Amino acid sequence: MDPSGSNGHSTPSAGVNAAAAGARDHLTEAQRATLQLLYYIDLLRSRWLLIASLTIGIGLGYGLYTKFLTVKWYRAQAIVTPVSPEEGLSMGTGGPSDMVDGLGGGIASILEGGGADTVTLAQRYTAIMNSYAFTTGLVEKYHLEHNIIGVRSPKAPTVTKWSVHTMIADRFSTEYDYKSGNLTLYFLDPSPAEAQRVLGYYLDSLRDKLRNEEVEAGASAAASLEEEVRKSSDALLQTQLYELMARQIQREKIAEVQSDFAFKVVEPPVVPDNYFAPKARHNATIAASITFVLVCTWILATDFIRRAKAQFAAMNPAPAEPAADDSSSPHPDEGEEIHPRFVRNLRPKA
Repeated sequence: MDPSGSNGHSTPSAGVNAAAAGARDHLTEAQRATLQLLYYIDLLRSRWLLIASLTIGIGLGYGLYTKFLTVKWYRAQAIVTPVSPEEGLSMGTGGPSDMVDGLGGGIASILEGGGADTVTLAQRYTAIMNSYAFTTGLVEKYHLEHNIIGVRSPKAPTVTKWSVHTMIADRFSTEYDYKSGNLTLYFLDPSPAEAQRVLGYYLDSLRDKLRNEEVEAGASAAASLEEEVRKSSDALLQTQLYELMARQIQREKIAEVQSDFAFKVVEPPVVPDNYFAPKARHNATIAASITFVLVCTWILATDFIRRAKAQFAAMNPAPAEPAADDSSSPHPDEGEEIHPRFVRNLRPKA
């Protein structure tokens, strides 16, 4: 107790306020920031029940909504190993070394186009399957318009080809494994059977496109060699060109009948038993985190606005307001008075 009172009695509140006022004059900027932070922490802690109830309630509610009321998406997957067309065709015929020495080997290597590694092939196959021409051709060939559009939009007649391409491309994805050299293909659909069926269409369409390109290239090369034979008068050169032309025709025919052309199917399209999306636990965690941040921000913003209004009212007091009310009005700049237990530790040392 402070014995300096005129009537011999002490007033604890006055003593605490005096101590806080005295300590406030000696506070550094870091200490003021610490007191302000402690004030906000204490403010949030006083509202812990509101914060916890809203965070848990909204997170749990959104998780249950995701698990029981939303559309479930199943993901079909297939694994393939890209194979260079030259590598596949050389299995049934001799390589370029079996051609005629000199001119035969050089021209054959040019016509073969050179080998390509699996990374380049995987990137090329992925680019083809994500292209607009491939996607629209797939949709038109297998009549997937109603299936794709029906899930995303009820207004099928107003959907354009580009929007259909975007819809189906969003469901398709690939992943390349650099260790094994395998390319994994994925396709999403609410129906497991439909996801598996469409992914099979992807594989068939890709193989047909690559096979047609190889057949056309072989036919074009054979036609060019035949034209050169007609123009040449050298018997030896004509013999070599005939052999190269036979090679191109052979490659063309093998490409038409080879079952594993361009890639080998390691695992055909299959769909796991569990749905792929949405993930209830993941969505519940995100919803709870967002709710926690929003509630805390709302509490702090409300307190800031209240203190700002009180400060503005203190700077412009009403004329009819009694003077006694000034002692009870909040002082937002004097955060130390709100937490006197923190001010005690910041008093100047004697």
